Amino acid sequence: MQTKITLGYLGFLPFAALTILPWILGETYEEISFQLLVVYGGVIISFLSGIIWGIDSTQKNLVLAITFSLLGFGAILLAWIDLIYAMTLLFFLFFLFYMLESKINPQFSNPDYLKLRKNLTSGVCGCYMFSIVILIY
Repeated sequence: MQTKITLGYLGFLPFAALTILPWILGETYEEISFQLLVVYGGVIISFLSGIIWGIDSTQKNLVLAITFSLLGFGAILLAWIDLIYAMTLLFFLFFLFYMLESKINPQFSNPDYLKLRKNLTSGVCGCYMFSIVILIY
């Protein structure tokens, strides 16, 4: 379990770094930083949706897993049109995936895994929310 925790938090670091990078380097890097934040998020939500294939391969859940992957890819494409919409989509995808996984993943009965997933999902959603606010104002 310790390896999952360590790798989980290491995987969160790019979300945090790409969110605060414009504050450190200035507005010049805002658009590219947030585009990369969307690309990374799209890749990660696709990775997470692959978990479903190994946990519960009922037709309904496989369709949901593919839907999350395709919507993650859609968010990446959307980033070059409207970053706010792309980040909003990913905000909801990460939240909804957490809700789905909490219902079908037996590891959620493990308090350490539950805490890890809750912290990571909250952190990722917070990064997107904070980035959207920066873009709006």
